[in-house]
Amino acid sequence: MSDQPRSGQRPGKRRRWFLGLEPIFEARRKGKRAQTWDVEDELIAVALLGDVTIDLSQARSAPGEIAIDAYAILRDVDVVVAAGTHVELSGGVVRGDLHNEAPDVPEDRRQRTVHVQGHSLLGDVTIRPAG
Repeated sequence: MSDQPRSGQRPGKRRRWFLGLEPIFEARRKGKRAQTWDVEDELIAVALLGDVTIDLSQARSAPGEIAIDAYAILRDVDVVVAAGTHVELSGGVVRGDLHNEAPDVPEDRRQRTVHVQGHSLLGDVTIRPAG
């Protein structure tokens, strides 16, 4: 087995998938589960038949920059961020919405930056502050 990264994957980056397929299973990192995980550099969330919630506000550890690809297909992807988190939201919408409810954070007060590439097809991608 080679130690070389796969095509398109940056070396040293860690990735995690979240797949919402209710009633089979839910993809949620919130509540007590949100406090016990180490956040990867890249997160991919796909809400197909179930919602996906990613709570970054109380994670045990997280990198300074996090990239999230969020696909809201028939359902919703919600990302919860802590105070001091700067969010950059971009992407495309067929039907649905991309919402960034997190307040702007001045550059000198940013603790973390989250880049969300949202894609919506009859679903919503929402970033909101914790609390």
